[in-house]
Amino acid sequence: MKINNIQKFSFGLGGGVNAIKTDFFVWYLGAYYLTVLGLNPLLTGLALLMALVIDAISDPLIGTASDRIRSKFGRRHLLMAFSLLPISLSYLMLFLPDPEWAENQFFLFAWLLVFAVVTRFSVTLFDIPHRALAAEIPESYEDKANIMSLREGFQSLIALSHSFIILPFINLDGNDQWFNVGIIGSIIMFVLGLISIIGTMSLIPQLYKWPETEENDNPFKEIQKQISFVYKNKTIILFLLGSITIQLAWGLANSLTFLTQTQFWGLTTLQIQEFIKIYFFSTIVSWFLVPKLVKNFEKRTILLFSLVVIGIFQATPFILYKVGVMPEFGSNSLVYFLAVFIFITGTFSIMSLMTRESMVPDMIDQVQQESNLRQDGTISSLTSFCAKCMTGLGQFFSMFVLWLISFPKGSIDATFTQREMLALFQGPMIMLLFLIPIVIFSGYKIDRKKHREILQKIKT
Repeated sequence: MKINNIQKFSFGLGGGVNAIKTDFFVWYLGAYYLTVLGLNPLLTGLALLMALVIDAISDPLIGTASDRIRSKFGRRHLLMAFSLLPISLSYLMLFLPDPEWAENQFFLFAWLLVFAVVTRFSVTLFDIPHRALAAEIPESYEDKANIMSLREGFQSLIALSHSFIILPFINLDGNDQWFNVGIIGSIIMFVLGLISIIGTMSLIPQLYKWPETEENDNPFKEIQKQISFVYKNKTIILFLLGSITIQLAWGLANSLTFLTQTQFWGLTTLQIQEFIKIYFFSTIVSWFLVPKLVKNFEKRTILLFSLVVIGIFQATPFILYKVGVMPEFGSNSLVYFLAVFIFITGTFSIMSLMTRESMVPDMIDQVQQESNLRQDGTISSLTSFCAKCMTGLGQFFSMFVLWLISFPKGSIDATFTQREMLALFQGPMIMLLFLIPIVIFSGYKIDRKKHREILQKIKT
């Protein structure tokens, strides 16, 4: 299927809905509820973990429903349209708890839990159909890398733009400006989602239509039989295990990054804002490299190499600090020094993400070959859940780490030992965690030759 530039641009902007939610949840939500509002770190992590458990139930249901919708608006666009208003309202509510609830932790915990659940569920209503749309458009092994790189590239750029806009409003010493952060995110998500829906509606007639089925006395049993092809697929199981461990490691690192940069390295929010320019550059570089690399190397090879590089360079700044090879804390020289490592880890993390996402349509083709049904939504819901593990499991374990090292909540200053332990978990410990997905993805089997065989069987 060929798509024009307007359709590509509109589709890419849709990735911004999930990007903005994820950007705030991963980088700032924990710091906001812990240091500004004073919620206990274990309760903060527990609320986000419980939201993830609910996602584990709702995501496959949304994906399965999206696959089976038959309407003049196609299988995807109806759910995407219904999601926009709930997304904006529930996200905004995260910024409206009563600060006095810090005295009664239960109310603050309940507020975070309820609106984290509603926000994530509403974003899922948009994001899973949008992911499934991405999987439906391309055909060849290389085209799938191109369209997934487009989606992930837009997501990264929009998330970075969001951070660049909101950082001046972020103050860990007060609650005055945080509502502005919620307003900005709510409006941008609504606008980007609307543009994406309108700009891709012309694709609907060309998309796969779920076949009409005869009336069945037990439709749920029929659905269970259909999706069993997904849950029994060994490649998908391996992909899920590998992706969850990557998201756990990277989510833990990202969730601790803002606190590490401010509390350990002694940087200001204005200095941290400089890193966003580096992330922009790394996104552009990875966006350029991945489609070209996929033409010459297998996706598994690109992914494994990227994970090795990420692990090494994530740990290096702390190791250099321990051997005394670091600029002065809080200095501009330190900003430039850290920027080198941020560029490398940023580039290869996005490359690994784009490569993994380009594997998803290949697995969808494999399931279609086995079941004669194209279950993009069901499989996309599983990969969406993996991505959410970065915010759910990552936030939970980051809060567990903060509790483990007795990191203070509210405006109390951390000790030097606590700050050093924070940096240890954000650096070298992440390198060790990345060894797990490296071992798992070594067993991934779909290569260029196998995918061509799958496509040939589908066509015949």
